Amino acid sequence: MLEVLPETHDDLLAVRVSGQLTNEDFDLYRELIRDRMKRYGMARLYYEMAGLSWVKPTVALENGLFDLVHGREYGRVAMVGEKLWQELAARLISPVKKKGVRFFDISEREQAMQWVREGD
Repeated sequence: MLEVLPETHDDLLAVRVSGQLTNEDFDLYRELIRDRMKRYGMARLYYEMAGLSWVKPTVALENGLFDLVHGREYGRVAMVGEKLWQELAARLISPVKKKGVRFFDISEREQAMQWVREGD
């Protein structure tokens, strides 16, 4: 499930993902982030993973390809999670993002949001 958080505004997209992510969830995410990239020339992202249980490998691959194509259009990216595999995923995708990805533990939500809001 993908939930758009109220902190979303202008070039900042703030989302929380939980449970199982579907193709529709990723389609919505890509639409929202692509819209910000077009309107502002880049997009900042707060991406919180809470209770995330499964991501289909094909969906993850498709999203990875999106990141490869659009990586230079990302500003700061904060990934917030609760599991080691989430931190490893953040490290794995960091090189393709213009500003990289900074991982925060779920207990550091507020610090992550503040960091991503600071922009460049």
